[in-house]
Amino acid sequence: MGDSTTVGKSNPSDHPMVVAICAFRVENVRKNLRHNLAQLSGDEYFVLLDKPMSAEAEQVADEVRAAGGTMHILGATGGISASRNRVFARWPGHHVLFVDDDVRLDAAAVTAIRESLRGGAHMAGVRLRRPAWPLPWYLTSGQFHLVGWHRDRGEIKIWGACMAVDTAFAHAHGLRFDLALSRTGGNLQSGEDTTFISLMREAGGRERLLPDCSVVHDVDQNRLRLSYLLRRAYWQGRTEAGRNQVRAGFRKEWDRHRTAPESPFVWPLACLYGAVTAAGIAHELLLRLRRRPARVYSQQQQGRPRRWA
Repeated sequence: MGDSTTVGKSNPSDHPMVVAICAFRVENVRKNLRHNLAQLSGDEYFVLLDKPMSAEAEQVADEVRAAGGTMHILGATGGISASRNRVFARWPGHHVLFVDDDVRLDAAAVTAIRESLRGGAHMAGVRLRRPAWPLPWYLTSGQFHLVGWHRDRGEIKIWGACMAVDTAFAHAHGLRFDLALSRTGGNLQSGEDTTFISLMREAGGRERLLPDCSVVHDVDQNRLRLSYLLRRAYWQGRTEAGRNQVRAGFRKEWDRHRTAPESPFVWPLACLYGAVTAAGIAHELLLRLRRRPARVYSQQQQGRPRRWA
């Protein structure tokens, strides 16, 4: 890696695009390595493993290097936002395509993203397609966003599982991923990706959506369980409250859940998921109220003159 000051001032189009796999599951890195590398064309392949050191992780790192990529093991778990911010620090003047470890890339999609960035876009995204699995009755297109899938047709948004960013633009405007919205440990916090994209947009960044291009988001099938989906809906509520958009956030979620024309259970499911989302919002607001007196007391204590013995 060269001098970051020099790199930051250069044109990102002068460098290969960096495909950065922010990974948590070592087995996914290994499973998708050969396929994903075959979809690239002159791009740099970098894996950042957000896990402690292990024999398996070191073995996979050797496999990544042997295949022509680079892998760095963080040695501890810090969360997806921290991983992405590390990639920003490493490549401050590049075009970076952030990819989750369970995404299977497509050559046409990668090419379209690369060309969009070199054509002047500061952020770009493609459709996140679901694998060809039969779905349980309680998982309709209204809940696809809880799993990380776009609907099969229609508009898309840029989501973190496959999200390209001009890091020079982000650095120039002091933008980073919010650690408070990052998924770590057992929580299912989310929203760091869409919040970051909103900040890029507010700073004047040009967005390019590529709904006719797609990659497969090959998520763990345990995410299809009702218990997981309800946990995600609950944490989505906490996320919306954490982003100070309670009304707009709940309305967005409700609209998603109630618009699944392929399902006869759309209204019962909308009520179920909506109620769980509302519970998450209420819980987050309650936690804020409980924390507020403690903050006020701390500020009052800091403002008092000290008495020395």
